[in-house]
Amino acid sequence: MKTRYCVVIGVAAAFTIAACKEKEVDSKFITVSSPKANQVINDRDSVIIEAVIKPEKTTVNRYTVTVKNKHDKTLFTSNRGCDCKSLSEVKLRESFFYDIDKTSDVFLEITAVLDDNSETREKVPFVLQDK
Repeated sequence: MKTRYCVVIGVAAAFTIAACKEKEVDSKFITVSSPKANQVINDRDSVIIEAVIKPEKTTVNRYTVTVKNKHDKTLFTSNRGCDCKSLSEVKLRESFFYDIDKTSDVFLEITAVLDDNSETREKVPFVLQDK
């Protein structure tokens, strides 16, 4: 009986930890309008990244935009500090060009550090297609 109780507690703890990690990546404060999830982008075109960071009850201190492949190789990164204390939202627009040898699954990750020192993160998968 004691063993079963410990197993149930362990499984519940694992689900709780997994749920917390998921919330860190799926931010309600960051809305990505480009690229869309699973969008296919030709590698001869510029990748346009557009998003809005709109935190509640705090402001944005800085943000990072990173695109990595499935092997965790960084294809693009941009770190921006911002004097945004007077802004209720931060609109970001970045673009980059990256020629690939074969079609690849990649991930856009936007991380914002807020004035209360908390972080919020959004991750969007998309595809760079070799043409």
